Amino acid sequence: MSLIIDLPEDQTAALAAKARSRGLSTEDYAREVLLHDLAPDWLRVSWGSSRAVGLDRLSMEEIDAEIAAARRNRNAPHLNRVHDPGCHRH
Repeated sequence: MSLIIDLPEDQTAALAAKARSRGLSTEDYAREVLLHDLAPDWLRVSWGSSRAVGLDRLSMEEIDAEIAAARRNRNAPHLNRVHDPGCHRH
C-alpha cells in the first residue's frame, strides 16, 4: 500500500532530522513510527517493561550475551530436574 501524507514544512524537516539521527531515510523512519503505533498491546506492554528496567538501552552484543545466558540456563541439567516432593535432603 502506498500512502501520501502532506505535512507542513517544519514537520517535514523535524521528521527528516529524526530519521537522520537514527541513520534512516525519512521514509523508513516514518514506516517505523507507523509500525510502532500499530503494534499489538502485548508488545507495547513488553516495550514498556523493558524501558522501565533499562533493557531498551542494551547493545546488540549485550542482547546476544543475554540470549546465550538464557539458553545456557535453560539447558543446565540442574534446572531440568523434576522436583520429587517425597525426596528430602538433610
